[in-house]
Amino acid sequence: MKQIKVNAYEYSELNQEAKHEVVHWLDETPLDYETEDEHGNTIKEIEYFSDMEEQDIQEHCEINEYLFSSLGKPIHNLEIKESE
Repeated sequence: MKQIKVNAYEYSELNQEAKHEVVHWLDETPLDYETEDEHGNTIKEIEYFSDMEEQDIQEHCEINEYLFSSLGKPIHNLEIKESE
């Protein structure tokens, strides 16, 4: 096994180009939810992150503890070992 050090960034720490990459990645799995119309019919809605405000995207990333490379690529699935 090799051990490497990787810099990981929260969404708020990324530049605009990297944030765009994050949004593109998030749009691959949009949020879906159900609502009712005025007649009581169930309607399935889909919300893409690219249609959201930046604050909402940031909160979503924080809640889910997503981490990214400086280029906006997700790296939150790495095994993390705290530095001594």
